[in-house]
Amino acid sequence: MKLPQRFDVGVATHTGIVRSTNEDDYLLLAPPKGLPCELVVAIADGMGGVSGGAEASRSGLRGFASGLLAATTDAANQAALEAAMRQGFKTACNRVQEQASAVPALRDMGTTLTVLLFREQDLVIGHVGDCRAYRLRDSRLVQLTLDHASREQQNRLLRVIGGSQAEAAPDIERTHLMVGDRLLLCSDGVWSTVTDERLSELLGKSGAQAAADQILQQAIGAGGPDNGTALVVHVVQDRASGNWVDRQLPREESSRVAELSRQTRGPQRPAWPWFLLATALILFVLLCLQWFMGLDFWGWLRAQFYG
Repeated sequence: MKLPQRFDVGVATHTGIVRSTNEDDYLLLAPPKGLPCELVVAIADGMGGVSGGAEASRSGLRGFASGLLAATTDAANQAALEAAMRQGFKTACNRVQEQASAVPALRDMGTTLTVLLFREQDLVIGHVGDCRAYRLRDSRLVQLTLDHASREQQNRLLRVIGGSQAEAAPDIERTHLMVGDRLLLCSDGVWSTVTDERLSELLGKSGAQAAADQILQQAIGAGGPDNGTALVVHVVQDRASGNWVDRQLPREESSRVAELSRQTRGPQRPAWPWFLLATALILFVLLCLQWFMGLDFWGWLRAQFYG
């Protein structure tokens, strides 16, 4: 994937140890000229069951990208960035609601969505839900987003895109970028299992892709109770040079191999019907032998057990 040279980007995602499907998803986008940003990165954590959660996160990200690309403008300032962000979130909400209305089984699906828009020295953050954005600067890790969740009610989400909510206005934050800044987007499957101290250590000593991989492996090593996604961006140059580089990003999560293998084998069927069938066949053969050959198998069995 071609990305602006001033950014080093890495991403890793995994189903985890406990869950059977990955309802996390992510977006990397280098918009064409005409948009007020150089780079867009986002993650989403879906909810709504095995199929609903994955569809919600995917629809939310696609909807956001569609709304952002439709908000073309030549203005390169913070106001334009914020307007593009709001348009993206509005379209994401509409897309998720359309999908939920079209398929009854998906009517309660919803997703979190956290987005970073980069433009020269400006960073605009859009946020709904409990995925988190962090910044590491001068060895100090700061959480840039506020969780929309109630910890007293088993971490219940208070604001999501979809999930039967008519509208979910995003938190919009603005901050200044500096060379050396390291940004992390992660789902709750990461931040709930990896301490801030460990996140700071891993972000600070590795390249973007290595940091994303190591952060995710740390979450899996801590038990992997949920889907986990880590998306890392390093600001390596002060201003846009106009140059682009190819970033080799992972195409699949590592657990997809096992998932595809399970799909190839098909669902595992219980063994007891085969046992009953075999028993019935044996009894049928014994009855036929007794009927046609006059063999008293039942008398023989009684003699064996009762003498």
